[in-house]
Amino acid sequence: MKKKILIIAIVAVVILVPVYFLFIAGESSDITSGEKQLYTCGMHPEIISDEPGLCPICKMQLTPIKSNSQKFSGERKIFYWRAPMDPNEIYNSPGKSKMGMDLVPVYEDESSGSGIVTIDPEVQQNMNIKTATVQVKQLSSKVTTNGVLQTNETSEYIVTTRINGWVEKLYINYMGQQISKGSKLMDIYSPELVSAQQELLTALSYQNTVNESSFNSIRESGNELVKNAIRKLELLEVPEAEIKRIIDTKEVKTYITLYAQKSGTVLEKNVVEGQKVMGGMPLLKISNLSSLWLMADIYEYELAKVKIGSKASITFNFLPGKIYEGKVSFIYPTLDPKSRTAKIRIELNNRGELKPSMFANITIEGEDLGIKPVVPENAIIRSGLKDVVILSLGDGKFKPQQIQLGGYADGYYQVLSGLSEGNTIVTSAQFLIDSESNLKAAINQFQTGTQEVKIETKNENQKIKDDKQEMKMEEHDHSSSIVHEGVIDVEAIDKNKDGKLWECPMDWNVITDVLGRCPECNMKLKEYSIDEIKSNLDKYGYEYKK
Repeated sequence: MKKKILIIAIVAVVILVPVYFLFIAGESSDITSGEKQLYTCGMHPEIISDEPGLCPICKMQLTPIKSNSQKFSGERKIFYWRAPMDPNEIYNSPGKSKMGMDLVPVYEDESSGSGIVTIDPEVQQNMNIKTATVQVKQLSSKVTTNGVLQTNETSEYIVTTRINGWVEKLYINYMGQQISKGSKLMDIYSPELVSAQQELLTALSYQNTVNESSFNSIRESGNELVKNAIRKLELLEVPEAEIKRIIDTKEVKTYITLYAQKSGTVLEKNVVEGQKVMGGMPLLKISNLSSLWLMADIYEYELAKVKIGSKASITFNFLPGKIYEGKVSFIYPTLDPKSRTAKIRIELNNRGELKPSMFANITIEGEDLGIKPVVPENAIIRSGLKDVVILSLGDGKFKPQQIQLGGYADGYYQVLSGLSEGNTIVTSAQFLIDSESNLKAAINQFQTGTQEVKIETKNENQKIKDDKQEMKMEEHDHSSSIVHEGVIDVEAIDKNKDGKLWECPMDWNVITDVLGRCPECNMKLKEYSIDEIKSNLDKYGYEYKK
């Protein structure tokens, strides 16, 4: 019997001792870990708390933050693979770098301080994180834009006159009339012209008289008068043939005839028959419409794709299905500061069916952009100085990655450096991940036991100061609530005795002596003097101690 009891005791010791040591070891591990369980908001990762509860901004339930401590159970886990010569060249699997070197593994315990952040799956779901795989392809080099037809400026001219007079006969009867070079445009009666012709005849008569003189000076004076009279008629745009007729016939015409300098179409008619005209007045505008200019706007970021000579396909709404071919003939040297566009010009031959001011759809064959990795436009975080994407390393781990961008087309950017084919990047909620990555230092400081957390995020430096003031308000002994009912003793609330209090602009009975937020509407309290507080209470019907 004693032997049987001894055997049972030995078996019990063998079973219980390992269990005891496992229990003690596990308990001591929990005690010595010294880490706090932190909680954050899936929509506002800058909110960090050491206790569960609701987000003060959106009132969502806070979720636990996964511990960053490394726990190894045997073999080290590989985070990702990188090129030995370029740490920014990252891959999800082993292989060769762009330089042909073997990729180097990066382990979990080596990734601290590298900007990697771990996000709990539940938080990822709340943040609506979406990812995409980087692909290598050729972006479209086509540039699509709109344009408007204009007249060819090199074929335009204005018909005017250098004399004053009246339109005696008008040969142009309507706008759009086709004219040929040398055809009559109008006859203008001008007393000034009659006087100039009479001066020529007088000079000719004087020349004939003095030619028989024996004095050279007298003969030369006659020749000089004739030259001056002819020169005056030439300055009045009297044709040479007309001057020769006057000299031969000795007849004075009372009008001058204007002729077309080039063939074309009358675009503007600013004169009618019988109208008085003044020298320099624009009478007609004529242009040759056999060649037209198509003016188009190109965005600044697309200018690199377009050059002089680039082919263009043009369509017009009035002729569906018909495609006109053209080439970029000129790129204007200035940029519109408002629309950030530059104008280009395409010359088109016109057989009579195209008209100025017509609207056109244009597709320009741009420069070949080559085959490179591409990323969606919405996956890029722009800070002004650099462009960043968020790499997804798997198992809830993310890392900011700086990249260099190239050409753009159809919502995608080329990546010249920083990413490789097959990398997984975040395309949605990347700003929240970037914010959480920036808060990693704050989380570590919180976990070490420091109660005051310094949160620095983009455009939230002022929020740091306000949060500290709100923490002070919670620690301040000013009763359990700042919402006052009944007769409000304003003087008693001012425990600092500095004559200043904080009041909610929406709920005037919310009064305290420190900065904070209203517990009713969550608005930031506004600073007032005691007299202003009393005036507000009196204005909105609240009772206060006089």
